[in-house]
Amino acid sequence: MRAVAVVPGVPNSLHVRDDVRDPEAGAGDALVRVLETGVCATDVDIAEGLFGQGPAGSTFLILGHENLGVVERSPAGADLEPGDLVVSTVRRPCPERCVPCVSDQNDMCLTGHYVERGIQGLHGFMAERYAESLRYLVKLSPLIRPFGVLLEPMSVVEKGIEQAFRAQERLAWNPRRAAVLGAGPIGMLAAATLRLRGLEVHVAALEPAGSFKDQHLAKAGIRYHCAASTPIESLPSQIGPIDLVFEATGATAVVFPAIRILARNGVCILSSVTSGESPVPIDLATWNREMVLGNRLILGTVNAARRHFEMGARDLELAEQRLPGWMAQLVTRHVPFTDAPAALHRRPEDIKIVLSFS
Repeated sequence: MRAVAVVPGVPNSLHVRDDVRDPEAGAGDALVRVLETGVCATDVDIAEGLFGQGPAGSTFLILGHENLGVVERSPAGADLEPGDLVVSTVRRPCPERCVPCVSDQNDMCLTGHYVERGIQGLHGFMAERYAESLRYLVKLSPLIRPFGVLLEPMSVVEKGIEQAFRAQERLAWNPRRAAVLGAGPIGMLAAATLRLRGLEVHVAALEPAGSFKDQHLAKAGIRYHCAASTPIESLPSQIGPIDLVFEATGATAVVFPAIRILARNGVCILSSVTSGESPVPIDLATWNREMVLGNRLILGTVNAARRHFEMGARDLELAEQRLPGWMAQLVTRHVPFTDAPAALHRRPEDIKIVLSFS
């Protein structure tokens, strides 16, 4: 079997190999043929040797956690049947079986000893086939086949928004306006999801006004702001009080402004896992005062539980029903998996790059 792999910790070791053993589906497992896998910044970082860990005893790691496949074989009597479209979740429970892990909340593992497909301790989905337990496979409607590979990043968005609304049950909260910072895949999906929930949504990013992203967001009733001409700090004066901020830029310098533009009782969702950069000076006393007196809240979202994948599948289908073809245009480039190294290099117009396996 062929697969896209890296040697963990070795920069620029991404390669396509043809000596991978075919997966063996155990009792309770389905055999899945891979259709597509998404490429994201995590894959790029692993390919650059910044982190990543192969399975015990393996000299390589099959890359990829964003996935879309079709069931080839499943156990008798299973809910999934051959021909069903599926996406697999990513994280698996820790061996200590902490309380979140035994409660199907692997994304909230307490020990940090979890494993993740294509990232840490388990092979990923950039292979022609994989076997997986039915409990980690989520069925998709054929309606969203053209963009079903977006479900994994969509699940991260769903988790952040769900947790924000749950946390805000602490008060009478009726959010009207949201600002999404960043217009990559996560930012675009967050903007669409918040719009589905009836919020007035604004997106701020670095692309110039009139760009594809600007025009594409406008089709969904979402207003775009070029951060070069409209600094983040000025957004409230431009659009009014902001009840929810979804930060998806990947830039450390944006985190503090993202929090400060919140209105009273607002919530900021951070989805960026920022790397070490030059220190950013902040007025901690003012920040603390504004947080406390303004009843503001900050939370992070990364990885997701099965229920967030299921929520994402429903919202992707709803988006397709309301605005046919909109989500599909977020997949801006398909690359044959045999040319995987080319997919690691983003072009200015790229939103989501996808490896095609069949």
